[in-house]
Amino acid sequence: MNKKLKLWAGLAVIVILIVGFVWWWRYYRPYDITVGWENVTNDADVYRYARSLVSAYEKDTVGFDTPEATFDAFREALKAGDYELASKYFVVEKQKEMERSFDVSEKNGFIGKQVELLFLPNTKTVLFDDQVRFRANDAYGHSFSYDLVKNIYTGISNGATSSVVGIV
Repeated sequence: MNKKLKLWAGLAVIVILIVGFVWWWRYYRPYDITVGWENVTNDADVYRYARSLVSAYEKDTVGFDTPEATFDAFREALKAGDYELASKYFVVEKQKEMERSFDVSEKNGFIGKQVELLFLPNTKTVLFDDQVRFRANDAYGHSFSYDLVKNIYTGISNGATSSVVGIV
């Protein structure tokens, strides 16, 4: 009888481990946030995406006390050709994409124009308490618009981890 009890106890432990692993796999394994929201297909993916996104924002500490300082640092990183650092000034979901975009722009000879546009006189518009837009146009109709947003998860005030979220 003691052998039967050990067998059933062992089987119960195995079943619990399998169920626990499946539950963890479905709800708690990290989600690749660079894949994008459009690829989230079910409730478990929504939960995993949200957890991974919050975790990434909590770890994202690139930025400064003001949107202007963050914007200046982004421009200087791009001008220096440090595309990895420049991409860190974007929201976490876009960082890898923007680093690749800068590399492609450099290979195709467009990065100089991007940098030139960044250093044109620009206007600053406060959109919300935690979002600021910088916009400039050159004489040929080329323009840029960068929206910098405050990272609410790091607790650094005044847009400290401001991230570029748009290019026109």
